[in-house]
Amino acid sequence: MSDAQQTSSHPHFNDRGAVRWHTRFADALAEATREGKHIFVEFGRYA
Repeated sequence: MSDAQQTSSHPHFNDRGAVRWHTRFADALAEATREGKHIFVEFGRYA
């Protein structure tokens, strides 16, 4: 199973697997394209 197919937790807190999160845009885009879905981009910086 590829990284894009695995359910991953949020990179900063435990969301209990509610959403598949990616830290690479290319991986998110590939999965969204395969599944006919949109991408939500969360952008921020560490304080």
